[in-house]
Amino acid sequence: MSRFVLSANLPEDCHAVIYGEKYVNLLQKALLLNNIGSILLPGNPCVDARLSGHTDLSLLHAGGETLFAAPYLRESRFARDMETLGVHLRFPEMCQTAEYPHDAALNLCAVGKRLFCHKKIVPASIVYYLTNDKCFTLIPTRQGYSRCACCVVREDAVITADRGIAASAKAAGVQVLLITPGFIRLDGFPYGFIGGASFKIASDRLAFTGTLDEHPDKAAILAFLEAHGVEPVFLTDGPVFDIGSAIPITEN
Repeated sequence: MSRFVLSANLPEDCHAVIYGEKYVNLLQKALLLNNIGSILLPGNPCVDARLSGHTDLSLLHAGGETLFAAPYLRESRFARDMETLGVHLRFPEMCQTAEYPHDAALNLCAVGKRLFCHKKIVPASIVYYLTNDKCFTLIPTRQGYSRCACCVVREDAVITADRGIAASAKAAGVQVLLITPGFIRLDGFPYGFIGGASFKIASDRLAFTGTLDEHPDKAAILAFLEAHGVEPVFLTDGPVFDIGSAIPITEN
């Protein structure tokens, strides 16, 4: 019997994940081999076409059954399917466009009960709900793509190439591995981000979209994971690539 993942980004034993439908042919089979189902998110027509399948621009998991969703999903089949599943979809007042920062209103990163967020970009209703109703502690950052830039390893451990997030995380008592920017593929851009190329699938397993063989900090990343009791799972044989992460929504 599955339940909703209680702590956003930190499933105990993932049953299903949400990710962009444009990546289904790359990831679905590998996820099934790990006994994880795929819930496919339709492309977002309001953001840059190269990022249309990025979950972290279209959805924000607040933990449990609550998902914040971008306006284009209202009245969609995806929304109906989520509601049938028992998900509570919330549609905050926001005008999403392809230009940064207007594409990043939902790109917050929950790490345990800490919330990394560029407060000027995120709708005030989301910040209020998460900090008051859900009791998150707000950790301000200048990085608008906080979720994309932050790989959540444990509730007290992250990997990032963003120096600002690293400094804020350390100040908040989070252990941080600061890695070299780049070396993560994102079609149409010079490079992508580590958070967008990874997601937890169990308390002790972290999935990467591809291998880290071309990353100069591969050894450091693997050592950091080992130190925190987390095993890497490489879903494809190619170099790691940015999909805007995935949301583990149900767990066993």
